[in-house]
Amino acid sequence: MKNTKVMPQITRKQLLSLSLVLGLGLGAIGTQALAQKVPAPPAGAFATVNGQPLPEALLDVNIRANVREGRLDSPQLRMAIRGELVGREVLAQEAKKLALDQTPEAQAQLFQVQQNLLANLLISHYNATNPVTDAQIEDEYQAFLKNVEGAQQYQLSLIVVPTEARAKEILAQLRTTDDEKAFATIAGEESIDSSREDGGKLDWLLPEQMLPAVGNVVANLSPGKISAVPIQTESGWNVIRVDEVRDFTPPTLVDIEDQLRRAAAQKQLAAYVQGLQAEAEIVQ
Repeated sequence: MKNTKVMPQITRKQLLSLSLVLGLGLGAIGTQALAQKVPAPPAGAFATVNGQPLPEALLDVNIRANVREGRLDSPQLRMAIRGELVGREVLAQEAKKLALDQTPEAQAQLFQVQQNLLANLLISHYNATNPVTDAQIEDEYQAFLKNVEGAQQYQLSLIVVPTEARAKEILAQLRTTDDEKAFATIAGEESIDSSREDGGKLDWLLPEQMLPAVGNVVANLSPGKISAVPIQTESGWNVIRVDEVRDFTPPTLVDIEDQLRRAAAQKQLAAYVQGLQAEAEIVQ
């Protein structure tokens, strides 16, 4: 059962330990069921626990969640999920019997679970009932074209090392050598960035695709030039060289239609949410 997924999610450690407990307990349940006749659950339920029906919808939503993750919808999967859901209901009922759900912390967590569920349901409903139109996609594309008008792309090479001191040493070394392969050699030997596999070389980038600390420096470098000082980012200390610069050729609408559709959907959803918040009576 540890390979099945039961919603809502809990931590992997909790899931493994809980699945083990449920697995051990369900062995005993199965043995008892063989020894006595158990009445069938009511219509619309796949099981009952102490008279409490567990709805088929609960089983279905968990099966779909597992299938989305690549598991095969099989009798074995269904049996495992049914067993785990039954076991969780046993634990849930005992928790209620002990009033564990009545503490302020438990109530807050239950409230948040419901709040998140309802919010996600609303977002899904809104997106399904308000599909992005071709006109919105065209508007997004025109805004994109305007934003990149006259833009240039840069092909960079970089060396990332953990310390500023070592980055300064590398800069000094590169300034005093005529070896055109020196940058790639050092990148391959010392850089902690994945680009080291290609001698530090990156794909073509627009300035807005770079971290601001990098983009601001790169915009003032001509091809073949190296940053005057190391640039600190979360990855480490960067030594950067501009290899080539070219005018940016925008992709066609068809090439980036999916990205444009997502951008339009996000913008539309944001406007909807802001409208709801503006209409709500909020006291803080």
